[in-house]
Amino acid sequence: MITRILPPNEWTRLGGTLLEDAPTLLNPEIDIVLVVEKEGEIVGCTSFLPRWHLEGAWIAPHHQKKASVCRPLLRGIYQVTEALKAKELVMMTFDPKMASVCSRLGRSCVHLDGDHYSVGL
Repeated sequence: MITRILPPNEWTRLGGTLLEDAPTLLNPEIDIVLVVEKEGEIVGCTSFLPRWHLEGAWIAPHHQKKASVCRPLLRGIYQVTEALKAKELVMMTFDPKMASVCSRLGRSCVHLDGDHYSVGL
């Protein structure tokens, strides 16, 4: 078994794994793909994606149907992401109303399935 970082020019080898879309979805300049190979076959993989993660997006219940809070919050999010030169954000919310706001952000928005964990190292 060999564990190694898979260079971007080999990401097409990830077909049949959960990372098979890596060549089109991941950024080869900053994202990292780690693989385990046995006799040249990829038998395990994961990716490392440095992203800004927005947490705690919230609007007071008595202001949720008013643009007077949502608009400046969104403007602020865009201003901060521009200052950070962020190309992508990951957002998490439990509030269905904020999920609706999240789904309208940016040039593209993808709902992420699965469980999320915070792992302290």
